[in-house]
Amino acid sequence: MTLMAGYIDWHTHRYPTEVAQAPAQWAAEQGEHYWGLLVTRGPQGWADHETMVAAMDAGGVEKSVLQGWYWIHQRTCHWQNELFLEWARQDPEHFVPFATVQPAAGELAYEQLVWALDQGCKGIGEMMPTVQGFNVRTDATWLKICALAQERHVPITLHVTEPVGHDYPGRIETPLADYFWLAEQFPELPLVFAHWGGGLPFYFLNRHVRKVLHNVYFDTAASPLLYDRRVWQTVLGLVGPERILFGTDYPLRVYPRTEKEPSFAHLVQEAEAEITDLEARSLVMQGNARRLLGL
Repeated sequence: MTLMAGYIDWHTHRYPTEVAQAPAQWAAEQGEHYWGLLVTRGPQGWADHETMVAAMDAGGVEKSVLQGWYWIHQRTCHWQNELFLEWARQDPEHFVPFATVQPAAGELAYEQLVWALDQGCKGIGEMMPTVQGFNVRTDATWLKICALAQERHVPITLHVTEPVGHDYPGRIETPLADYFWLAEQFPELPLVFAHWGGGLPFYFLNRHVRKVLHNVYFDTAASPLLYDRRVWQTVLGLVGPERILFGTDYPLRVYPRTEKEPSFAHLVQEAEAEITDLEARSLVMQGNARRLLGL
């Protein structure tokens, strides 16, 4: 199958070489033990700038959104935001930076997030409240962040773990009701629920849910690790192509049995095979992302 150029990957990660060379040591030194647990026990891959760009070219991916991690410490969030902004300045054709934040750090977190957005970060995420230790409904800094993002029309990407499924080290279930509440409280805030929204699209058959989640999107990151290929047509039928964002979770090896190195091309090929309508494919693979990012 011929790969079409110009796709946008909504959900990628990237780390400096020194972190990739000794992730467990770095995690211990920084007090980021949850990140260390996941990247040392799962199908994690690593990629420097040249490797990532070559993999993007091979998969027909024009731009990658650099999603931050749900760090425990605000100092790590600020460190990553500075890195992403620098990498995007060095290669604006390929990389779109997002800013991550630790709301539990209070006003410092808010101020540093505002700085990152003012410097050029195009969104916020990836966030995971259950790991970062803040309450979606009551944390004052988090609610202030959401109000700012709604005012600026800045998308927020939230990690979602499905409530049922296989167990793995570090698995923490996402309370989907909290995310539903968030969408209800901030109806004009563009929210992106990662990993097919942990099954939340299946509730779109409920008219009230569909109405509340009118400004919610779902990305496809790590799809082969979670669902079989029927998920594409199923969710397309439930929420429509205008609510889905293509994402890989690169450099995660999402086909761990066959991938020795992380790849964009394999999931691109799956998406192209499953989304046969060209207009729908264009929306999922680039159009929705371009609209949300203002490209």
